[in-house]
Amino acid sequence: MSGLIRAFGVTDIGCVRTSNQDRILVDDAAGLYIVADGMGGHGHGEVAAELAVTTSQFYVQASRDRFDVSWPFGYDVELSLDENRLRTAIQLANRQVWKSAEESPERAGMGTTIVAALVNGNRAALGNVGDSRIYLLRGGALTQLSSDDSWVANMVRNGALTAKQAREHSMRNVLTQAIGSHSAVEVHTSEHQFESGDLLLMSTDGVHGVVDEAAMRSILFATPDIERAGQQLVQAAKENGAPDNASCILLRYEPESAKS
Repeated sequence: MSGLIRAFGVTDIGCVRTSNQDRILVDDAAGLYIVADGMGGHGHGEVAAELAVTTSQFYVQASRDRFDVSWPFGYDVELSLDENRLRTAIQLANRQVWKSAEESPERAGMGTTIVAALVNGNRAALGNVGDSRIYLLRGGALTQLSSDDSWVANMVRNGALTAKQAREHSMRNVLTQAIGSHSAVEVHTSEHQFESGDLLLMSTDGVHGVVDEAAMRSILFATPDIERAGQQLVQAAKENGAPDNASCILLRYEPESAKS
């Protein structure tokens, strides 16, 4: 079943930062949507995020001709074709950011999170590194689909912390991996099949780290217009002080029969 994806992205400097190190990409032609949260002083986070987004976009566009695709990191037969494309795109992004930092000592320590969706018909391949997130709103329930690469997330997975404790922990912002932090990264991927009315939220921690999940769910559920919903999420972050840049992309799936 084919359908239509409606997409809207918004990024905001927030209330404290002097620059915006987040980058978002809405590429409807390629079906590619990316949110990246750069880190590193003196504007280097912006460089890392921009490089990660452009590298990923270039590979996804170049791998459209599926009969002539190179797989520089190998092909995982356990994953779908589009998961492999997204995984490779993100690994290439990591290589480029790592290489850029190696070649310019002043950029040492720069990096970025990345979360991406590659949509084809009624399916979406999802990938992430870092703690930017993808959520699914379906039937009023908000579910996180991505896997956080953070110290507190590992502690929650191991049963050492509750989700509430993790949210308030002093080490909640400590990442275990990010794009550019290591020469190689593990990309978390999954594939999602859309149902009518599904909404995907892709966000930096400037949104989901400031606006709790109950409030995000309430905004998304009560606001069918995705542009208004995205702006309300950022506004909610700003009302809570927005200590970081706040960025998100919303994707709503409408089946063929629902198209106007």
